[in-house]
Amino acid sequence: MKGLDEIVSYLQESIADEVLSKTEKRTLKDLVARYQPDDHQLNVLRSKIYDIAHARINAQNQSFIIDWIRQANSALLPAPTDSADVFFSPGEACREVITSQIDSAVRQLHICVFTISDDVITERLLAAHRKGVHIKIITDNDKSLDEGSDIEELAKAGLAVRTDTTPNHMHHKFMVADQRALITGSYNWTRSAARYNHENILLTREPGPVKSFEQQFQKLWGLMTEYS
Repeated sequence: MKGLDEIVSYLQESIADEVLSKTEKRTLKDLVARYQPDDHQLNVLRSKIYDIAHARINAQNQSFIIDWIRQANSALLPAPTDSADVFFSPGEACREVITSQIDSAVRQLHICVFTISDDVITERLLAAHRKGVHIKIITDNDKSLDEGSDIEELAKAGLAVRTDTTPNHMHHKFMVADQRALITGSYNWTRSAARYNHENILLTREPGPVKSFEQQFQKLWGLMTEYS
């Protein structure tokens, strides 16, 4: 992976003069943010940090090397945040945050929504699928049969879709993007939600909620039936 090689190369440069400056650490964090390595790649980078340090350590620079390891590992961590953004409809704000998260996804989208009938959102999902983002959708079986539902179109395009098979509704409305960002709220993925309804969406990258919703998605995915 080009991004991984660039990060490793910069790690090697940063240790060469035995001074890890604030500028070097900031540049390293910027590289990690740009390439967004997944968990496996982060583990590879952590291993590389220790390999690079082991090759450079001697009796005179032990203190620096130990501090370099600590700071280099720290640079791999995502920026901490406990903040969240909220959006409301009617209007374009809710739809725009959904499409923005779809457009910025690089690996996967896990979507769990009552219905999808907004063609703007559907087109963004199809575009993300074409560029290689792995998309899974859980939706309500009854709503998938509604006139105007885009579920059949999405499934035929190759997106993985599952539905419930009970008389009750699958009424969630959330999406986890790249296991890093969560959007959730009352907003249905429909044109009327943007044009007329009073709805809301919350966007957060706080790890706790993201992890909890991802776990719930995985649980539901195992319970649902493949759409056909």
